[in-house]
Amino acid sequence: MNVAGRRRTLLKAVLGTSLIATLAPFLSWGGYLFRPEAAAGQIRQRIINLKDFPVNSKLTFPFPATGDPTVDSDPFRQYILVHLPSGDLKAFSKVCVHLWCLYDYIPEKREFQCPCHGSIYNADTGVSIRGPAALQPYPTNALPELTIEVDPDGTVYATGLKGRIGYGREYRAEAAWIQQRQSTSPDTPAVAYVALKDPLPPEEFLTTLRRYDVQLVKWYGYFDKSRTEREWLMNEGEKNVTQATAVYGADISAVPAKLQRLLEDQRIITLLPR
Repeated sequence: MNVAGRRRTLLKAVLGTSLIATLAPFLSWGGYLFRPEAAAGQIRQRIINLKDFPVNSKLTFPFPATGDPTVDSDPFRQYILVHLPSGDLKAFSKVCVHLWCLYDYIPEKREFQCPCHGSIYNADTGVSIRGPAALQPYPTNALPELTIEVDPDGTVYATGLKGRIGYGREYRAEAAWIQQRQSTSPDTPAVAYVALKDPLPPEEFLTTLRRYDVQLVKWYGYFDKSRTEREWLMNEGEKNVTQATAVYGADISAVPAKLQRLLEDQRIITLLPR
């Protein structure tokens, strides 16, 4: 073996040893990290009741909970439930898909922020929009998500996991419903929630919807009263939309073909069924 070959062999050995040493604290989590997705209905874990969970609040909880404090404190069992200003409920794994730090929800900005390396996640989808996690290839740029059910009395339950903890989630597959509607009801308008990567000025937002010929049902945005104070807004149709500082999402109505074209816009993360 020549000198260059010996150096490569030595480098591989050193890197391998360093990698094992780095991952050693996490190896016990491996089975949970790469476990198969939990099918909806296998677990139905009570989280909280909506009367105790106001809008734009957050709650961290273990899933699946065992009742053993040592087991339930495992970072890879930690999830965050958020009651967004729109009234929607979302629950994601708290493990950042970049380097496994635990992020938090920032109510004032309506986004998830990781304190370690600055990854920012969209609160509607759990998709990273800025920072190192946003530079990772699909599907490793999205947080695993729990499916949520709410009983008529307002009790919130977690029922299953979409994605792999610490790895990501194939969120684009969640827009497959549009193609299904195209196959079964191509001429019937469907209502979808538009999750934007970045909030848009009202006029730019309205121009975009008109370009794709879709109808605005409801918009969600905010008005910045000052540098530190933000008012969360929503309204039907185009009513008062120009009074908002920016729009971050909307309910729209259109036939499946038009929704499919809108989904191709790079400013949109995905379209969720309503």
